[in-house]
Amino acid sequence: MSKNRISIISKWLQLIRWPNLLMVALAQVLFKYAFLPAFEVSSKLNTLDFILLCASIILVTAAGNIINDIYDINTDFVNGRSRPLAQQHICISKAYTLYFLMNISAVALISFLSSKFKHISLIIIVTTVILLLFFYAKRLKSIVILGNVLISVLVSLSFLLVIYVEIFILSEHKISIEIQNWIIGYAVFAFWANLNREWIKDVQDIKGDYAQNVSTLPILIGKARMNKLIFMSTLLLIFSLIAGVKVYFQPDLIFILYLTFGTCVPLVYVLFHMHRKELNTNYKMLSHIYKLVMLIGVMSLILFKI
Repeated sequence: MSKNRISIISKWLQLIRWPNLLMVALAQVLFKYAFLPAFEVSSKLNTLDFILLCASIILVTAAGNIINDIYDINTDFVNGRSRPLAQQHICISKAYTLYFLMNISAVALISFLSSKFKHISLIIIVTTVILLLFFYAKRLKSIVILGNVLISVLVSLSFLLVIYVEIFILSEHKISIEIQNWIIGYAVFAFWANLNREWIKDVQDIKGDYAQNVSTLPILIGKARMNKLIFMSTLLLIFSLIAGVKVYFQPDLIFILYLTFGTCVPLVYVLFHMHRKELNTNYKMLSHIYKLVMLIGVMSLILFKI
């Protein structure tokens, strides 16, 4: 394979943000093969149906990333981001074509599963998410707080769709309060961590957003106040992870140690970095740390198998 072709493939993978897609896929796999067996809940999804469901989730997520970059071309260009569309490595028409193909494929897959399970809610959920991601990229992103909250909710839901199908569609028995608590806990963690990351990215993109007349929260309240908000939200997240999980879920010592060193230590570094370098904060690095924290949080599902 020529270097030019490898470069083109790399740009397309960058456009759909393949590391994020792998994280979503990993979450589905671990929920099915580690989380559910730990609570003696037998999986009702066969291998093929599971693959089709995961594929539909990944396709919708990838399409959402594409449409977001399409509407962010000017902002990314001003901010100097090395995004394929902003740097004109991929033409917009081809990006739109892939966007529509991915969404059509996702709807086709989920329609097949919805017909097989005799549950229309799957089609409703997927089509609603597709529309929300489109309107988020086009308009809702520029609405202060609402855009950040919406995308964080969708990220949280993307991790849990397999659980929804397994427990609320296919399961014949009521789930225990303990399982419900853990599901809510993971959903809240994914939402909160992603919300903080969205705020960090908004500060990072403040120059481009200002140039495009996009009124994000950092533009409205100022960079200094935004830093304090992110600092306090991160501090509360750390406190909730340590105190809340220990009291509310009462996990074993291994889980507590993993949680402390795997997620809380990186978040403490975020606090330290923001406090010591408020005027010269590396927001790109902090965004990557939050992504790492989310990955570590997903990987904690393995501990249910131990």
